Amino acid sequence: MADQSEETTEEEEMARQSQEPEQRSMAVVESIQPSLETRDLVRAENTQMLQAENQLGQGACLMANQSLAVPRIEGSGNLAVGNPTNCTFNILQLKPGATENILPALEKLTATLQQKRALDSAVKPTGSGQECTPPDIQKLDNFPQAAASGTSIQPKTSDDVQESVQGAHSTKDPAQVAAKSCRKAIRTHYRKTGSYVKLIPWEDDDTKHIKDIFTELTLEKSGKKLESYKDIFLQKTRDGDCINQAVLSGLAGRGKSTLIDKMAYDWACGEALQQFELVFVIRMSAVEQSTELIDSIFDQLLSGVTSVDKNSLSSFISHNQEKVLFLFDGFDELKTRALDKALFGSILKILNRKKDRECFVVVTTRPSHYDKLVTRSSIQEPFTQVKVEGFDEEDIKKYVKRFYSDEHDKAEGLIRRIKSSNALSDLAKSPMLLLLMCILWREDSKLPETMSRIYSEALEYIFHRKTDLSSDEVSKVTNELGKIALLGLLAPEQQLAFPEQVFEPNVLESAIKAGILTRHKVLKGMKSHNSIQFLHKTFQECCAGKYLQSLLETDPVDFQKNLDKMINSRINDFDYVLRFCAGDNLTCTNSILQTLAKEQGDVQIGLDCYFEGQSKDLLPVKFLKYVLTDQIGINCWNRDTLNSFTYLLRNVDTCTVENKQTDYLEKVQSVRIYGCNLSGCMSDLVDSMSLMTNLSSVVLSRCTLNERTEEYSALPGAASSAASWAHHFMKMKNLQKLVLSGCSLTGEDMTHIVSALCDLPNLVELDLSRNKSLGGSTALWAHHFMKMKNLQKLVLSGCSLTGEDMTHIASALCDLPNLVELDLSRNKSLGGSTALWAHHFMKMKNLQKLVLSGCSLTGEDMTHIVSALCDLPNLVELDFSENGYLSGSAASWAHHFKKMKNLKKLVLRDCSLTGEDMTHIASALCDLPNLVELDLSGNKSLGGSTALWAHHFMKMKNLQKLVLSGCSLTGEDMTHIASALCDLPNLVELDLSGNKSLGGSTALWAHHFMKMKNLQKLVLSGCSLTGEDMTHIVSALCDLPNLVELDFSENGYLSGSAASWAHHFKKMKNLKKLVLRDCSLTGEDMTHIASALCDLPNLVELDLSGNKSLGGSTALWAHHFMKMKNLQKLVLSGCSLTGEDMTHIAPALCDLPNLVELNLWANKSLGGSAALWAHHLKKMKNLKRLVLAYCSLIGEDMTHIAPALCDLPNLVELNLMMNESLGGSAASWAHHFKKMKNLQKFDF
Repeated sequence: MADQSEETTEEEEMARQSQEPEQRSMAVVESIQPSLETRDLVRAENTQMLQAENQLGQGACLMANQSLAVPRIEGSGNLAVGNPTNCTFNILQLKPGATENILPALEKLTATLQQKRALDSAVKPTGSGQECTPPDIQKLDNFPQAAASGTSIQPKTSDDVQESVQGAHSTKDPAQVAAKSCRKAIRTHYRKTGSYVKLIPWEDDDTKHIKDIFTELTLEKSGKKLESYKDIFLQKTRDGDCINQAVLSGLAGRGKSTLIDKMAYDWACGEALQQFELVFVIRMSAVEQSTELIDSIFDQLLSGVTSVDKNSLSSFISHNQEKVLFLFDGFDELKTRALDKALFGSILKILNRKKDRECFVVVTTRPSHYDKLVTRSSIQEPFTQVKVEGFDEEDIKKYVKRFYSDEHDKAEGLIRRIKSSNALSDLAKSPMLLLLMCILWREDSKLPETMSRIYSEALEYIFHRKTDLSSDEVSKVTNELGKIALLGLLAPEQQLAFPEQVFEPNVLESAIKAGILTRHKVLKGMKSHNSIQFLHKTFQECCAGKYLQSLLETDPVDFQKNLDKMINSRINDFDYVLRFCAGDNLTCTNSILQTLAKEQGDVQIGLDCYFEGQSKDLLPVKFLKYVLTDQIGINCWNRDTLNSFTYLLRNVDTCTVENKQTDYLEKVQSVRIYGCNLSGCMSDLVDSMSLMTNLSSVVLSRCTLNERTEEYSALPGAASSAASWAHHFMKMKNLQKLVLSGCSLTGEDMTHIVSALCDLPNLVELDLSRNKSLGGSTALWAHHFMKMKNLQKLVLSGCSLTGEDMTHIASALCDLPNLVELDLSRNKSLGGSTALWAHHFMKMKNLQKLVLSGCSLTGEDMTHIVSALCDLPNLVELDFSENGYLSGSAASWAHHFKKMKNLKKLVLRDCSLTGEDMTHIASALCDLPNLVELDLSGNKSLGGSTALWAHHFMKMKNLQKLVLSGCSLTGEDMTHIASALCDLPNLVELDLSGNKSLGGSTALWAHHFMKMKNLQKLVLSGCSLTGEDMTHIVSALCDLPNLVELDFSENGYLSGSAASWAHHFKKMKNLKKLVLRDCSLTGEDMTHIASALCDLPNLVELDLSGNKSLGGSTALWAHHFMKMKNLQKLVLSGCSLTGEDMTHIAPALCDLPNLVELNLWANKSLGGSAALWAHHLKKMKNLKRLVLAYCSLIGEDMTHIAPALCDLPNLVELNLMMNESLGGSAASWAHHFKKMKNLQKFDF
């Protein structure tokens, strides 16, 4: 029986082995939970298996395909699972016939996995986007002893498993053998030799590993940024088919070649693109149009590899096209220039899909050759077009840090240097030029000082990358390019694209090969031609500047002619050209500066040119005086200009000391800097300003002063605070005022700043407002205030101060003998804490003004504050506005006001005061002999309560100004207020604006105005007044002898009513200003108003803006303007005026001898009409300010307006903003600005 059994077993074994050996199906299992009855047959030691997405990316599928039969697995052995790094399978020896016991469990598992696969497919598409067919399971009998004994066999990585599978089933297919050997060889090449980037093109031994330097580029498809290059391989057609060709287009140096190398490296390391069996990088610079693919593969990748047969490899590629990726780098460098489709070899045939059309292809090119690539004979749709845009700001940081991965301080130093210059920041967007900066920085952590030197290095680098031109030859090519570049920039519309024929052929070819020029195909109608552009506009400007510099020697007359043209027309378009021209050339620099001073040109451009010249000599005296005035204003200057300014100050000082020349720095008294990023240059700037011996005022507002990055702060010795610059203030012995407002100062900053200031003998004003990070830090620095004995004014508003902060500040200030003003406004956390610090106010005997607005003060807080202040003998002004929690609390603190005998001004705006509060406040204030101004505006709960407290106003005999705007006052309220005020002998200003309930009630109270004989200004805007109201008011006011200003704006119900009240204006002989803005006035209204105003001898300002119904009616009333001989300012903005309206207005105004300002803002119908009226502007000889913004003006309008204005001797400001149609038209009218010698501000 034993023999029979052995014979049966042997027969069954033979039968099993006789089954088709290549029957293949692969089980990819994500989770195994074997049932109890099958646990003795299958044991899973790790339940987490390969992710379905990874397997599908390699062409594998889950076993749970529909209609997939589970094969029998018998015998001992190891089951190969693709990339099962965390999974072990043990296949045990099964008794004959026992396989049926395991099948139900596996079939159950199959159903579960099938459901999961369906769910995963619905959530996320597969990497390849194509339907996959499962390979058969491979049965390996390599380890029978281990399997039989139950020993676990740990599978290897995916690459090793793939090779072990092939080893276990060794095939004699030559194509498979060639592919295996090729894959091994090129992976080794990509991981080793091919993974190093050459830093300097002409130095073979200066390299870096791609992993140490590669930074993700900005890739865009159809204007949208791709997450990574892997997205290129996921694109599909409209019908859902995979797109297997991609064109990567980018300017020279944008990182295309490095990206190709990174793709290959990632594939070789198993990190990406694992759906491909073979990935070939082919450099097109070594390819001609007839080159065969297989030859290039062996020439470039498999040179010296004897284990790969050409024919066999070619066969594998043809029969496994979907598993092959070609990366063709640099189509623009293809050796063959004129392509002939008949001569195409297999490489170009793959591109045009005439061969191996299922292969995946990525090809890179510069834009100059894009149109040559995308043609009928080359790549055609469908393909994915991707733009390689280079680096953004974050990419630049990452790249530099990777380049200097072991030198953190060097990396941060270079990043700061790049950020310190606008020119460097722009250059660094190009990976090629950023690499150049990294190389230059490597030696001694320095870059060339000037932009012209940096670009010279860049030009040298660019030409050496792709050409073998010598430095002299590069200079000659650059000069030839510069001639054309300058002509283009001087053209009326600034030409940035050129036809090929304007260049010398050899120059063109060299420049395109190097990448300094790019070629684009342009279609015009049915014809096309090639257009040539510079790599970047700055390179065109660089070449133009170098050529202009050469002209000074070869043709000085032409040089000056071009210089005058640039400076006198649109100088801001030529700032870079002038800087490049000045580069390291004293003669050019002085010529530029003299011309700028003569024409009073842009100071910033002059400073930048002086810096580029790198001269140690003084500027021409005329320009020096033009720059160094007694008051210097610096608004939003970029880093380059700030560095240039610092350079100038130091040179002036050096020349003064060494050469005993005039000290031009002596006359500077004030420097104001607004909106500048000073991080990185603050120390040099403050040090340079300290050389101004008479500097008394320094204002830095909304400036960034320090480098705040975590990386920078972590550097050894890094001065991320004011430590690097604050000590320079100690040298400013005459400094009286220092403002550091909105500069993001920290407590650490303040320890350095205040300690540096505390001994300055003349410092009287210090403004540290809007530095929100100071809260909680005053214990570190407030004590330094004790030494500032001459300090008179301290502003700490909006600094997030807390009660604890104030204990330190108040105690430090209380003994300062000269402190007269303290502003603590908008420190919201002070509320509820005054018990800790308010008592220190008692000692501030000279305090005159205290501001605590917006501090969230409560009634209890006010009790502590006002009680501490009430005996201060010099206190004249208090501001508690915007403390809304004071509502209902005045009974506990208002009585302290009685003691403030010298108080002149009290502001309680927006404090949510009630009528009861006002009874306490008004009764306390009524006997103050010096109170002249009281502001109660925005207390909306006062409406309806004035009967309780208004009578106290009668006693305020010295009151000059009362503000009750936005208090919800009613007509009844006004009867009490007006009757109480009418006899005040000193009341000159009354503001009742924003009390909308006053409309319709003036009959009750307006007559009281008759008695206000000293009233000078009355504001009743936004009070819903009607025509009848105006009749009562204006008739009551018309005889007031001192009334000079009336504001009735935003009373929309006045429309059509002026006939009943306007005539009263005739009697207001002293009226100087009338505001009727947004009153819905009609043309008929204006007829009455204008006729009433025309004879007023003192009227200097009239505001009629926002009355939209005035358009089309000016013929009725504009002629009255002729009589307003003293009118200085007229505002007609937003009145829907037309060109015809202006034909009436302009001639009526043109002879007014005192008109200095005309505002026509937002009259959109004026566009296209200037020919009718602009000539009248010529006669407005005293006009200083003209506003024509948002008037829909076109170029033709400006051809009439500009020549009319150019001879106005007093015009200092012209506003043409928001006239979008003027774009592109300046060539026809801008030249007239040359004659506007006194123009100071031009908004365009």
